[in-house]
Amino acid sequence: MTDGPTVSVIVVALNARDDVVRCLSSLRGTRLAHETIVVDDGSVDGTPAAVRSAFPEARLIAKSRNEGLVAGRNSAVDVARGRLVLMLDADTEVRPGAVEALAEVLDRAPSVGLVGPRLVYPDGRLQLSCRRFPTVSLPWWRRSPLALLDDNPRVNRHHLMQDWSHDHERPVVWVAGAAQMWRRELAEHLGPYDRRLSSYGGEDIDWCLRVWRAGLAVHYVPEAEVVHVFQRVTRRRKYRRESVRALRDYYYLQWKHRGLRRAPILREAQA
Repeated sequence: MTDGPTVSVIVVALNARDDVVRCLSSLRGTRLAHETIVVDDGSVDGTPAAVRSAFPEARLIAKSRNEGLVAGRNSAVDVARGRLVLMLDADTEVRPGAVEALAEVLDRAPSVGLVGPRLVYPDGRLQLSCRRFPTVSLPWWRRSPLALLDDNPRVNRHHLMQDWSHDHERPVVWVAGAAQMWRRELAEHLGPYDRRLSSYGGEDIDWCLRVWRAGLAVHYVPEAEVVHVFQRVTRRRKYRRESVRALRDYYYLQWKHRGLRRAPILREAQA
């Protein structure tokens, strides 16, 4: 009987053929034993055929219709065999050594439940991917005429952690879902991703907060670097519809995780 892979890399894609090819190609230099699971969410641009042709070793779950990101991730986690799970957005490219750096933190620190890398834009600029809890009023500010007067108020800068250098590992409230690694056993404890969350990113915030509720920490690891072509997916959506969903999900998360903001375990992450 052979051992399973160390890492299960999961990518959910919808009409992202070229992105997926670049993403999977970037993983070929990874030294850790890994499997790749691609969930195609009803693409009509030839994504499944491209994966079969260029990456025959990948496990492809091709759905006949769009069931959404959360359902796709849950489908992949159900069949993952790795000790660790690396969730990647389709529009990411993993830099050499990134997978190993993330895995090293989880292996040396049992108290850490989830890690996220340093995200950068294609031109190398830092992408702000760590967050503190926002104020209750922040989502309304972003959508109000007041944003025309100051589109980056102090409360927003604090939420985005713009007062921090992003040059060392530390606990954070949550990291962007473009790239997150965690132990597969975590899913057995937390259960599936919450399908009630429908806006882009809400499920990732929820997952990190559930990790904290389980008594484990979320860490940012700058030694691991991943390129992320930010907002390519969201630009294809209707802004007004997505904005309403995001606001609804925000207050659902506030209700679901009420009290967590003041929990002692989050004191360092909120600092």
